[in-house]
Amino acid sequence: PDAIEVDFERTIQMVNPEAKIYVLDEDVATVASGLQPMPLTLRANVGDCLKVKLSNKMKQGRASFSALGLAFDPKDSLGANVGNNPGEQTVAPGESRVYTFYADPFIGETASLVWDWGNVMTNPRNGLYGGIVIGPKGATYRDPKTGADISTKNSWIADVIVDRTIQGYETRQNYRDVALFFQDEDNIIGTSFMPYVQNTAGLTAVNYRAEPYKFREASGCSLGKVFQPCSVDKPESIATPIIEAHAGDPVRIHVFGASNEQNGMFSVEKHEWPIEPFMRGADQISVVEFSASESLDAFIQAAGGSFRQPGDYVWSNQRLPYAQSGQWGLLKVLPTDDQRILPLSQQAPSVKRAGSESGEAHASKTSHLIQ
Repeated sequence: PDAIEVDFERTIQMVNPEAKIYVLDEDVATVASGLQPMPLTLRANVGDCLKVKLSNKMKQGRASFSALGLAFDPKDSLGANVGNNPGEQTVAPGESRVYTFYADPFIGETASLVWDWGNVMTNPRNGLYGGIVIGPKGATYRDPKTGADISTKNSWIADVIVDRTIQGYETRQNYRDVALFFQDEDNIIGTSFMPYVQNTAGLTAVNYRAEPYKFREASGCSLGKVFQPCSVDKPESIATPIIEAHAGDPVRIHVFGASNEQNGMFSVEKHEWPIEPFMRGADQISVVEFSASESLDAFIQAAGGSFRQPGDYVWSNQRLPYAQSGQWGLLKVLPTDDQRILPLSQQAPSVKRAGSESGEAHASKTSHLIQ
């Protein structure tokens, strides 16, 4: 459905006719054919320099590519026209511009939200956002299922293959890497506005997708089994991202507040992670608050929790009205010999796999903007 009524004639918006997205050159035809895309997620390594060529394919309205979490020259690649900075940093329809960013080793491994400042009041709300994830120096990025090198591709999920020949990385593990983009636009829920509403309305999604409870009930799922596939033989019936990992795999989840009216609370059922990755003695947490334009780093040390138990675990916005409106998905922890995904190590029980090719990730990435 295009919309789902929740309360007081308010609706959850399931379709956005004003949607705008960032798309790589190579993916334009695929997206134009009707495939529902994921938000643009680029990956690079500590020390890399990235050049992004943005072409504005919209019919009207300026656009830009801004990654404030990375190092850049504000007079050239801020992506916004600010103060007395010279020149025009946004892109008119039919034109192109190159932005340059640097993954400064001083900042280290991080994740930066990408936003448009050509029309910051509406474009991010309509989907014009993405992310750049900075991984370990020398790492390569692999499709978890095919093993293909996706170092220069758009992918919300990737296996990070660490180069252990680099000093300091000798004992570091490979890990699953995931990007989740949360968006909402309800400024009434949780306030004293009367009548007091109990459900969020408007656009409420993760990675351009949502699974509202009401929609699942209408599809035949009982409320007691709302987090399970409506059909046992169709696990893909859940539209929101399904994270897959073998029991015991490290899983790094980058949580972005892509476009939000209110703060959210991210959690993964029965899992904990350090409040600061790589900080010795850091407190372990199981839920953390995030706000608009913020990025979180939930680095789970072992999929399946302390006992590494296979099974389906719910990740969600722990503010119940947002989960009810569709901001939830699954962390599917598989047995270590399950062959639906490749093992992170070179070998695993009952599995044979060709060794991954090592090599330097390309630093140059190109993005298109289409409507």
